[in-house]
Amino acid sequence: MFNKLLIVLLTTQFYTVTAEKQLTIAFGSCFKFYRTHDTDVFQRIKSFNPKYFLWLGDAAYIDYMPILGIWRAEQNETRVKEKFDITNDDKYYAQFKKSVIIKGVYDDHDSNENDGGKFNPLKESAKQLYLDFIGEPKDSPLRQQDGIYQSFYADQYNKILIVMTDTRYNSDKYTGDSLGENQWKWLEQQFQTESQLIIMTSGVQVMHDDRDGPETWFGWSKKRLFALIKKYNKPIIFLSGDVHYSEIMKYPCPHRLGQNLYEFTSSGMTFANYDHIPFVGLIFQFLFPTTFSNYQDHYYKSNFGILKIITNDQHSPIRIEFETHSSEDSSIVLQKTIQIEELQKQYYDESQSCILDVSIKERKWQNYLLRINENIIIVTGSLFVALLFIIFLIYNFISYISKFIELYKQIQKNKQKIKQE
Repeated sequence: MFNKLLIVLLTTQFYTVTAEKQLTIAFGSCFKFYRTHDTDVFQRIKSFNPKYFLWLGDAAYIDYMPILGIWRAEQNETRVKEKFDITNDDKYYAQFKKSVIIKGVYDDHDSNENDGGKFNPLKESAKQLYLDFIGEPKDSPLRQQDGIYQSFYADQYNKILIVMTDTRYNSDKYTGDSLGENQWKWLEQQFQTESQLIIMTSGVQVMHDDRDGPETWFGWSKKRLFALIKKYNKPIIFLSGDVHYSEIMKYPCPHRLGQNLYEFTSSGMTFANYDHIPFVGLIFQFLFPTTFSNYQDHYYKSNFGILKIITNDQHSPIRIEFETHSSEDSSIVLQKTIQIEELQKQYYDESQSCILDVSIKERKWQNYLLRINENIIIVTGSLFVALLFIIFLIYNFISYISKFIELYKQIQKNKQKIKQE
């Protein structure tokens, strides 16, 4: 009897395990800023056997930087195409796209204006060339609409919907509109589908509101987006790029939305902030308050993202596994597992307090004080070195002035001596 029961239990466990299936989606942004830099990152991504790869911006740098920190649009369409071809003809990417479905949205550098938006005069030309780059047919509806926003089901059962937003074509910093009215109407339609999970992508990060530097959705647009999430209570996660580091974020006030909300950023496939900013981790700890993520939730070297959607035998998503992998050796550097129940509608007391009620300025100062306290030795040492450097400069400046005055006096004496002679 015991043996039979054991067999039943083992058989049940076997079928439970084998009933789960996995959909793998890879994503990344910011590729080949250095034109001659060779990389096998796509060979590494291919080893995970993704069904889709999602470009989330800066697949090519079609604008250029004649002076450090100053970007200029590329006026020549032939040259723009050549720059897209630098990515398209990369030997590993050329192999990769033969076996993986490629989808994408641009960001600023592959729409031909740094931090650009609605008023970019080259946006339509860049849009068409970008659609050529990702292999969109010449008769695609995307070529006729105001932006390359698009959606598609990632599975054959129409339960996992990927919604790719365009935060450049109609982005208007003067009105605070990140999408444009046509795209807002389209986006609300996506929430009304029968999908059981929405994976929404954005070229720029969506959630954060208290950082200086990284772009994000405008405040007015965030409110409108969060209102849609609260209205429809559809399980949703965000994927984003742009910032040259990877990050895991969580919305700090789920009671305001009626559900939990996560954002996964992967950026810097071939170069990242670590490559050109000394002490980047320490600096960002001071600049980024912990409203949406802790500093342990960041990775500053080159990386790509892997998203695994686990489904049950009814083909419904039951679990999401996110991983950031190093572009250098494919190792896991960040990871997060979410049960689908965490993203479903919850009942909260909406009157409870929320960190977002604290002003942005106050959150920043709280973070500065916390980081100074945590790094008091480093801060004190840095201030001491800075003080020594300032003293050194002052000493040399005084010495220089003294020598100049002495030289001036000597010249005057020589003049007087010549006059007397």
